[in-house]
Amino acid sequence: MSTEKRKKTKQGIILMTLGILLIAAAGGLFTYNIIIDKRAGETASTLLDNVVNNKDESIYEMNENSERIAIIDSTEYIGVISIPSLDINLPVQADWSLSKLKNSPCRYTGSITDGSLIICAHNYQSHFGKLKYVSKGDIVRFTDMMGMTYTYTVKEIDLINGNNVEEMKQDNGWDLTLFTCNYGGRQRVTLRCVRTDIRQFATE
Repeated sequence: MSTEKRKKTKQGIILMTLGILLIAAAGGLFTYNIIIDKRAGETASTLLDNVVNNKDESIYEMNENSERIAIIDSTEYIGVISIPSLDINLPVQADWSLSKLKNSPCRYTGSITDGSLIICAHNYQSHFGKLKYVSKGDIVRFTDMMGMTYTYTVKEIDLINGNNVEEMKQDNGWDLTLFTCNYGGRQRVTLRCVRTDIRQFATE
């Protein structure tokens, strides 16, 4: 075999090896993401059960904004967000951080009572990863810790630059905003909602 052929053969082997390694890495990342998503869903489901079905009145208190919150394992919750069309039913934490977002959606800013609430969540399929499948006119519900259920209708679906915090917070008559990052992380899939009903459900 000539030197040139040996060189090409060697290059071919190197490229093939790199290709196999890249495929293996992609497969590993895909599997890892599935595992993380599954764990996030299981954690949120457990938290939801703890928030909704907890009969211990001692976990509740009023915060400085006169909101009733539930405190479970030192974490504060303000309510439950539901999107029937996506089969989403998740507890919402009172404030956000990257570590808290791994468990469930969080309040980004605002309040449910004055129509300024913005809720953020990771794009796990078990959290807000399916927001891109929502349609205008879909229903969103938020139930606070007082048992008040606020019903909203999705009016706008936007893609906002991930660094544009002010546009995310802008008040153009939206009573509720939900958002998550897309898979590239450069944009935020954003639902703008208007309130259509408030109802007090009886508690046991």
